[in-house]
Amino acid sequence: MSKIRVGIDVDEVLRSKWLQFDRFYVQEFGEEKLKKEPEYSYDFWNDYPWEDTVEVEKELKEPEEMPDNINPIHYQVDKNGEADADSFLFKETKEIKLTAREVFNRFIYQDFLFEIFGAAPKLYPQLDLDVNNFLEKYQNTVDFTILSIENKFSIPPTLFFLSKISSRFKKYEFLEKSIDKWKNVDVLITTDPEIIKLGVPWGKKLIKLRRPFNDKLKSGTLDVLQIVELIENVEFQKIIKYKNKKIK
Repeated sequence: MSKIRVGIDVDEVLRSKWLQFDRFYVQEFGEEKLKKEPEYSYDFWNDYPWEDTVEVEKELKEPEEMPDNINPIHYQVDKNGEADADSFLFKETKEIKLTAREVFNRFIYQDFLFEIFGAAPKLYPQLDLDVNNFLEKYQNTVDFTILSIENKFSIPPTLFFLSKISSRFKKYEFLEKSIDKWKNVDVLITTDPEIIKLGVPWGKKLIKLRRPFNDKLKSGTLDVLQIVELIENVEFQKIIKYKNKKIK
């Protein structure tokens, strides 16, 4: 008999991505840009303000074009973020217009890529032990897959995050859309509000981990707070058709 296929989402199940995102958003743009205290979020594009902007790019002079009499004092930055050395080192500037979406993409996939995807903390201190105990208990019954929405830039730091929590799972799938999470699993463990709203495909089961951003959404199958609650959960064992082997 083939094993039942269970997918485990990464964001807000294993990785506290929002906590890290919010921290660096405030660091980069300032608290004053936020109209209100941010709530636990899954949708960074819609839940945080993003605006079109214009950046000034400076072109560095060639070494032979720079004067010889520059000293450290010229590099001191004033309250406007400018230094006297700028006029000596750069020959021209040009304005670059960025859309709000480009500002967002640069922030999350370039400027703070590793900090948000790789250096994010695990959801709670005991999580790595709980997850590995979960795997240990059900590995003879379940074919586990770790799932995550990623692009080519975020995959490497996400792999780093998974290594930090000593993930012992053997299968990983990096996907482009939430709906793709259903492709190769029978049961999905997730916090993703988008996929919860879409509903559960026929013949499949969804385990919702409760978060403020999905708390009012119906999960359809089973509703818990953390993976640790599934280790001895009778309802979950029914879903995966788990049979406890008796020791002779």
